Amino acid sequence: MLLFLGRRSTPTLRLMATTFKLDSSAADYLNWLGRSIHECEMPGNLRVRVAASCLAIAQDHHHAIVVLLDHSLFASSFALLRCEFEAYVRGEWLALCATDDEVEAFSKGEEPPLMSRMLEALEKTPAFAEKILSRIKTNSWSAMCAYTHTGGLHVQRWGTTEAIEPNYEAGEIQEVLSFAETFGALAVVGVAYLANDDKIAEAVLAKFKERTGK
Repeated sequence: MLLFLGRRSTPTLRLMATTFKLDSSAADYLNWLGRSIHECEMPGNLRVRVAASCLAIAQDHHHAIVVLLDHSLFASSFALLRCEFEAYVRGEWLALCATDDEVEAFSKGEEPPLMSRMLEALEKTPAFAEKILSRIKTNSWSAMCAYTHTGGLHVQRWGTTEAIEPNYEAGEIQEVLSFAETFGALAVVGVAYLANDDKIAEAVLAKFKERTGK
C-alpha cells in the first residue's frame, strides 16, 4: 500500500521505501521442519493433545510469517511474533507444568495463567532453567505487543517524508524471520519430546545450529 501525503501535481515513478527479498532458504528450512515431524505418533491423552496443538499453532505462525514476508506483507508478519511466542510458551507450560485440572480447564476454553506465571513455572524445570524465555520477554514483549496491537512503535514503520507506506529496515525484517525460525524449531522439538522421540529433537536442533551458524 502507498498513500501520498499532500497534492502531487504530476505522477512520478518511485521505489517503495521497504525493499526486502526473502531468500529461498527460508522456505526450504520451513518445509524441512514440517517434514521432520510429519505423522509423528504420540500418546493420546488430553495433556499431549492440548500441548501439541499449541506447539502446532506456533509452527503455523512460523509458516505464515514466511509466506507474509515473501509477499511483502510486513505489518502482518511482525504482528504474528507475539502469537508465535505465546503459543510456544503455552504449549510447553501445558506439557511440563500445568496441573491436570489446569489442562482440563484450558481444554474447555478457560484462560491459562498470565505469561509471567507460566514462565516462572517453566523456568523451574531443567529444560528452561537458564531463563532464556524470561529474558526474551523482558527485552521484546513490549515491542511484540506494539506490533500485534498496532501501537505507536508499529505505526512509526509506516511513514516516510512524503507518503504512508511500509518503511521497515531490512535488518529488523531479518530479525523477525530469525525469531520465527527459532520458535518454529523449538515448537517442533517440543512435539518431538511429547512423542518421546529424541532422534527427531536432536536432528532439529542440529539443523537449527546449521541454519544459524551457532
